[in-house]
Amino acid sequence: MAHDDEGIYEVPGEDFDTDPEVEEARRAGERALACLNKASEKLRAASGLGLLDIFGGGLITGVAKQYQVSEANDALAAADDALRDFQRELGDVDESLGIDPKVMTGFWSFADLVFDGPISDVVVQKRIEDARSRVEKATKAVKRCLALLGH
Repeated sequence: MAHDDEGIYEVPGEDFDTDPEVEEARRAGERALACLNKASEKLRAASGLGLLDIFGGGLITGVAKQYQVSEANDALAAADDALRDFQRELGDVDESLGIDPKVMTGFWSFADLVFDGPISDVVVQKRIEDARSRVEKATKAVKRCLALLGH
């Protein structure tokens, strides 16, 4: 049935959300979730290699771990950007994400290679696990917000 005064069409049995702000927020949330999933995947790989490195994995393991940490840093930076976009879009629909994940810095990757040893390996592993925890919390918050938006 058509509403002449609004130009909106209804289809029986269908519930369309015509609010473009909500749709923009959903799309931003989906992008943020995809970035967080990629970051989680990279951090999981870095964590596995990090544990191996701690228990005597050697130079090749250390280099492989640093590659995964670098990939995770890139994924975390993309997730951070996507989360900022999502937060901005949520503001347009009066919702709040309520998180502010921090991106790992590159210093520990550098320090881990230069000062390769058990102490730097453990410090880097702790930072990887901290980042994994923040990504997990951010993922839950994004999923909660998407549910509120009707995703």
